[in-house]
Amino acid sequence: MNLRMLKKVPQELLKPDPGSREMINLINILLSKWNPAGALVLLAVFSTANLRAQGGDKLLIPAGSFHSVLPEVVGEPVRVDSFYLDEVAVTNEDFLEFLQANPRWTRSGIPALYAGSDYLRHWKEDLDPSAKNSTPVTRVSWFAANSYCKWAGGRLPTLNEWEYSAQALDISDAELDRFSFELMGWYSAVDANQAAPVGSTGIENRYGVKDQFGLIMEWVEDFKPVLGSEISLDCGTVGRMQNGSGIYSYAASVRYITRMSFNAKSTTGMLGFRCAYDIDQTKRLEEQLP
Repeated sequence: MNLRMLKKVPQELLKPDPGSREMINLINILLSKWNPAGALVLLAVFSTANLRAQGGDKLLIPAGSFHSVLPEVVGEPVRVDSFYLDEVAVTNEDFLEFLQANPRWTRSGIPALYAGSDYLRHWKEDLDPSAKNSTPVTRVSWFAANSYCKWAGGRLPTLNEWEYSAQALDISDAELDRFSFELMGWYSAVDANQAAPVGSTGIENRYGVKDQFGLIMEWVEDFKPVLGSEISLDCGTVGRMQNGSGIYSYAASVRYITRMSFNAKSTTGMLGFRCAYDIDQTKRLEEQLP
């Protein structure tokens, strides 16, 4: 990056809260005084603090590859670039803050075009979750989850990012079989009315991401790939989707197809979300320059 090309921090890129504007003004003063190195140091500190202020830890998921169960990529590993992912799912407390700042996404404010009739049905009122703050927010549509993540400075994870993170488990083959049987039991009877607090399942990937199994199902950006437009949840379809043997492959296929059965307005009690974040902030800055 040519530091001398950076004349001003684009305010719309950082989306700061009002209390952060003094920091941005200071950064821009440094840029005007031809001190780009100092400005970028402050920018890095500000960006990190801004992410941490919005709902817990964001964990680095390094680049790598995994095997998908989708038939069109049988035998071919799927490459995933580095990204950040929320340690835990978005909670009722987190979502309440979003609604306070964006009342058009409240239960009484959201248009029917963007959510089903069960949207936040378990909340007492628009700004009263009537649920434990530490439990994951559910009964939110894809549209609402997507808007929350943008507000928080991120986005929904892609299907491949979510699956790549979910497969990053450090367990033996024997443990994987046992875990897979438990997983199948959970997929068969997700309790939509008794969500436990985030971080409570004891299931954690090697990077520290928690509860991708055993708590709720989660939205992803591309939850219904082209392949899924005509797919139904039946044994034949699940069998055709497996690209490997074993109970874990079967469980993964069930997860994919269950996800594909939703539409963007779905608001079930089993469905919540977490956010992902792009890693290359300097590249995003450079792309905003004239």
